[in-house]
Amino acid sequence: MRGLAGRRLGGAARYLTAIVEQGLFSLLNLGVVLVLGRLIAPEQFGACVLWFSVAYVLASVQNAVSLAHLQVLPGGKGLDPARFDTERLMLGATACFLLLIIVGTGLAVVLLGQSGAFGVWTAVLFVPAYLLQQYVRLNAFSRGEGGAATLQTGAVLVVAVALLSAGAALFRPLEAEHVLGLMGTAYAVVGLFGLMRSSRGLWRGLSSALPGYVAYARQSGWLFLGVSSTEVLARFYVFAVGAAYGPGVLAALSFSQTFMRPAPLLASSWSMAARGDLVTRREARDWRSYMGLLSLSALAGVVFAVVWAGVIWIAWPTITAWLFHDKYADARWMLPLWGISAAFGFIQVVISTGLQILKAFKALAIANAAASAVAALGVLWGMRQMGPGGAIVGTAAGQALEGAAMLAVLIVLIRRLRRE
Repeated sequence: MRGLAGRRLGGAARYLTAIVEQGLFSLLNLGVVLVLGRLIAPEQFGACVLWFSVAYVLASVQNAVSLAHLQVLPGGKGLDPARFDTERLMLGATACFLLLIIVGTGLAVVLLGQSGAFGVWTAVLFVPAYLLQQYVRLNAFSRGEGGAATLQTGAVLVVAVALLSAGAALFRPLEAEHVLGLMGTAYAVVGLFGLMRSSRGLWRGLSSALPGYVAYARQSGWLFLGVSSTEVLARFYVFAVGAAYGPGVLAALSFSQTFMRPAPLLASSWSMAARGDLVTRREARDWRSYMGLLSLSALAGVVFAVVWAGVIWIAWPTITAWLFHDKYADARWMLPLWGISAAFGFIQVVISTGLQILKAFKALAIANAAASAVAALGVLWGMRQMGPGGAIVGTAAGQALEGAAMLAVLIVLIRRLRRE
């Protein structure tokens, strides 16, 4: 009885720690966007949104390259025998990935700089620094070190607030170049300190271990296709609207969508905390409990997203009048659509997590890629028929289609496992 109670308390502590960490992460992301919405011009805000979105999409690519291989390992320190070889290899893979990102971001800035406000040079610092911080915090969760991940995120929050406050006082007006530079510095400083702490002993023999990545390449390829297609779908509206209507219109869509961020952040928190419970059920072949946890979590997420969207819709006139001097007040109609999108997005995360724990990377990738390709066309069609707001409708429809495809794969796979 005591052992059972201890395990339950330990599980509750994991979920609580993940929720606290995601709360800090949400405060950082949501707070920055809200402050920027008040302080800087819509065109500059739109440029920041574009590069934030690039970083978010690349974080999913990084997940396929390295982090997903760490998240299926048993918890423990990086030097533990069960983790050491994989941790060292993924550290090297991440280092190579970040070097490619630095070069690629520089080339993208040059190309975008020829066409307008999106060519922000400090993005070359911001994007890889953000990815470095994400690697450190998510690797900490994969080790079972939720407290270390929470401290890492809290440190970024403190440093970012300090630097942005100084920047707002020094730079008049505050522009995207300043914001991305200051945020990139915060992520880089904290990320490097976290990497130094977490990678002790892992650099030895790293270069000779890199050829071993070939054994993971096929899984990484399927992971890349599956996870990145989901993330691209979620962010596709940013690139489509930015290209078609410019940073000003993109700012309005992104500002309203920002208030729905608690739903996807809660989904991410659940995913990090629930992986251990799902692995336990997988090893016990308790498929009924496995599906029960996924179903209950998805239902709870949908309820939260819908209720949250309703609360924000009711409070929108007050929020925009008191905090933003009626800037973006006319974006209220977008909130119910973003709420529906957030609900479908939560379902996506739950089902995707269930499939990843089952290591169904190929099936997940094929379902996601096919659905995302159709959904991207839906976003473009929605924009053509309804203007910028059609991008939200297309995004939500695409998420529903992708969720249905993943659910079909999960049901077939669970039925097959039950027969074994």
